[in-house]
Amino acid sequence: MWLFPENVEDRNVLGCPMSSNDGTTPPVLFVVGTAGAGKSSLVTSFQRWARFLDIDVLAVNLDPGAERVHYDPEFDVRDLISLSEVMDEYDLGPNGAQILAADLVASQAEEVFEEIEGLAGDIMVVDTPGQVELFAFREASSHLVHVLGQGRACLIFLFDPLLSSTPSGFVSQMLLSSIVHFRLGLPTANFLSKSDLLEPENLERILEWGDNLDVLEAALFEESSNRSSFDGGGQRAEFAIGQLRMMQHAAIQPGLIPLSSEMEEGQADVLSFAQNIFGGMSDAKDGFAGDIEHERQ
Repeated sequence: MWLFPENVEDRNVLGCPMSSNDGTTPPVLFVVGTAGAGKSSLVTSFQRWARFLDIDVLAVNLDPGAERVHYDPEFDVRDLISLSEVMDEYDLGPNGAQILAADLVASQAEEVFEEIEGLAGDIMVVDTPGQVELFAFREASSHLVHVLGQGRACLIFLFDPLLSSTPSGFVSQMLLSSIVHFRLGLPTANFLSKSDLLEPENLERILEWGDNLDVLEAALFEESSNRSSFDGGGQRAEFAIGQLRMMQHAAIQPGLIPLSSEMEEGQADVLSFAQNIFGGMSDAKDGFAGDIEHERQ
């Protein structure tokens, strides 16, 4: 399912043209997820895939801790802030330096926006820091999202396939995605990253959890009964069930979409999500996207 803020229409997001013809930046798609979920890989594969559709994807790297990226960034935060220099100047370890670097980037949000303002393209895809808490749970980052998004932004949350393989792990990512959506207030779509690494039966089971919360709740009960009382597994499962029921009451359901950057599967779904939010891009391109996905099946 795609999650939309109640005031999404007031923010003039729906129906906006995909491309920007008035000198402003194109709409922004933030890619968010836990460390190792495949954010940079998605930006790389989506930018490459979109070129076959003549769609101009502008990539932005906001992760100062990235060792390297394989896409072509229009802006790279590492040109602005060096993580190693932050560690040396402030005598910090890697984690402390990541936190300070994230705050320093957010404090210069206006300068970052000046770097990308007026860039011509169909959509801007932003690679966020590896630690999701640095991006979503610090007030400075909310300011960064507001400045860069300019009221025309949405978000993709990547579920980690390994963590998603257990019912309680799946629920924990549902919670994290919901919290990120609540914190940032952006239309959100959930994707199961690296789905090609999963066995077909495991993939089918995880997708069913996303589509049917009753099935997920039954799996949580089974997980609880199979765990020893000594490892706290039963209590964790009971907690997860409580959170699941709360999300059911709030009508929150992930509706997970499989994605493989390696196999370039699910890219059309990313494009479709952006089109649903911002509009724009021709039906011919939509048809071409569908043809590509069909040929791979």
